[in-house]
Amino acid sequence: IVCAALLSPSPIVAAPAPAAGATAGASTTVRARLTGWVARRDGYHLYREGATVRMVVDVWPAQPRDDVVGRLEWRRTRTRWRVLDVSTTTFNRHGRAAFLVRGLPDGYSFRMRAKVPRTNEHEAGRSGWRYFRVR
Repeated sequence: IVCAALLSPSPIVAAPAPAAGATAGASTTVRARLTGWVARRDGYHLYREGATVRMVVDVWPAQPRDDVVGRLEWRRTRTRWRVLDVSTTTFNRHGRAAFLVRGLPDGYSFRMRAKVPRTNEHEAGRSGWRYFRVR
């Protein structure tokens, strides 16, 4: 138990953005990007302390009203990644969704990814990890 902020419940707040249908067995492309960062260093997006980290998720083909799962992990230098939170939201009619992360402490590394579960209409898909730190 290192930091009370890391143990607080649900630091990810699901925020649907303003979500067309897929064909049976269609492959799914999931892209995630971080917004609001102030700099990049060593492959990490850097945020100011107290800032809200926003990960915008786009899926193709667009799948309105389908679920997307956001996974947030953390670690200290030279330690393994640990799950901090998992949250679910739905896509809007344009195939977009967003996850917001608030109240993260500095001195830790974080990463997030989005995953779309398999359904009868499309295959599962996931984005790459997006790495960030709070400074």
